[in-house]
Amino acid sequence: MVSTTNPPQCRRADTRGSVGRRTHLSKALITEARQLRDWLLEAAFPLWWRVGADHALGGYHERIDFDGRPVVLPRRSRVAARQAFCYREAGRLGWNGPWREAGRHALDFLRERFTQSDGTVIATVDQDGSVLDATFDLYNQAFALLAYACGHDALDPSGDWQARGRALVGTLKREFAHPQGGFREDRDGRRTLRANPHMHLLEAALAWLAIDPSPIWRDLADEIAALCLDRFIDRDTAALREFFASDWTPMPGTPGDVLEPGHHYEWAFLLDRWAKLTDHDRPAAVSALIRFADTKGLDRKRGVVVNAVNPDGSIADAIARLWPQTERLRAYLIDRHEGDEARLDEAIESLSRYLDAPLPGLWYENLAADGRFVVEAAPATSLYHIVGAIAELWTCGGAPMVVASDPK
Repeated sequence: MVSTTNPPQCRRADTRGSVGRRTHLSKALITEARQLRDWLLEAAFPLWWRVGADHALGGYHERIDFDGRPVVLPRRSRVAARQAFCYREAGRLGWNGPWREAGRHALDFLRERFTQSDGTVIATVDQDGSVLDATFDLYNQAFALLAYACGHDALDPSGDWQARGRALVGTLKREFAHPQGGFREDRDGRRTLRANPHMHLLEAALAWLAIDPSPIWRDLADEIAALCLDRFIDRDTAALREFFASDWTPMPGTPGDVLEPGHHYEWAFLLDRWAKLTDHDRPAAVSALIRFADTKGLDRKRGVVVNAVNPDGSIADAIARLWPQTERLRAYLIDRHEGDEARLDEAIESLSRYLDAPLPGLWYENLAADGRFVVEAAPATSLYHIVGAIAELWTCGGAPMVVASDPK
């Protein structure tokens, strides 16, 4: 487990992110939550600002290697968007570093290098900011919306990010709406439809729903939740499909059979949050998705969630990436029963193993089938998953989210 020290002094309680989600944890689990939070405050947030941010050209590097050096690669819009989320959460978790500056650094790069005239964002730029891939990707639009919510909420509440968020949703509705719900992957409807971008659109809509009274966010969240419950999840087995034909039927063959346990956990968490924020009854699918992932996706020998399984429950990809471990933890926090401390402790321990990397503030991204971690540079995109899980654990332990004092 990562080391623990006294947390920094903070002010102004902020419980927006913990609506309806507080519960009682044992003293042992609270200690583990504190250790994980301290790892963020003392190691991860400082490192990704000091080394991960490109202070000369703007934006954030894609990866940092275990020698503490940034890896020079083209820049993706989703990285900038996710880092805006991470540093907004850094402030709420009590980091007394320059979290507002770090978040604005991400948002400014997103706005200046990736945003198009219709409000959508492109995929990739080179180091000098020149466009490498202007492809529309619904996944990137979802994370732009989440980043804009973070900007409006805590980094720059002037109204600019609110206007950008509403404009982007307007473009999606106008240019990419699917007649049977959700959104197409391109303007002509030729690309395969995917559940994953819609999951992150739901996440972004829920983030906005907590801070903006506009009905567009409730409408968007309700539409995507209904699409998931009606189309993505098999009612008999609770298997969550990933890829779909143009009429939202599962793709035939291998693409349609891909099942990702991590997404079962992630959808469960978001559907639970949707129900709480909108006063809907909690869907039965929440617990069913978690049971499916526990039954089919957990490798008990290694103690981790695998990347993918087949519909019959056999393993399709035995590698275990970091992010499914974080989503398992979040799902367990909203689906706890009497005597469940053991499985929650197992999820925390699984995540902690990945964070025990040679350089504090980094992590192992992949656990191979043989039980050994792959030695590779840590990707910036995974910080978003780590922060989300630790923030959820911290608030569920009864600690209020706070806004750290700005550094002097």
